[in-house]
Amino acid sequence: MEILAPLAAFLSLPLFLTAFAWYAVRARRSGSGQSLLAPFEEIWDPIAHKTNIEIQIEAQRSPETPAPGDPPVLPWQWSDAVK
Repeated sequence: MEILAPLAAFLSLPLFLTAFAWYAVRARRSGSGQSLLAPFEEIWDPIAHKTNIEIQIEAQRSPETPAPGDPPVLPWQWSDAVK
């Protein structure tokens, strides 16, 4: 029985690493820009909440005006440019 606790702790490590790897793959596929530790960040630093909101808004924003130097988009090419 004395070896049960260290054995459980040792065997739980691969489980946690697998869970973090799964989360990373899921976050990359879905494109979520949210941090896994964002709730804890907000507890210790309330300004982090505003920063996380700004990051989410910026991720959802689509560029409406072309950047300087971009080639012009003609009306018949508009449907291809939006994709």
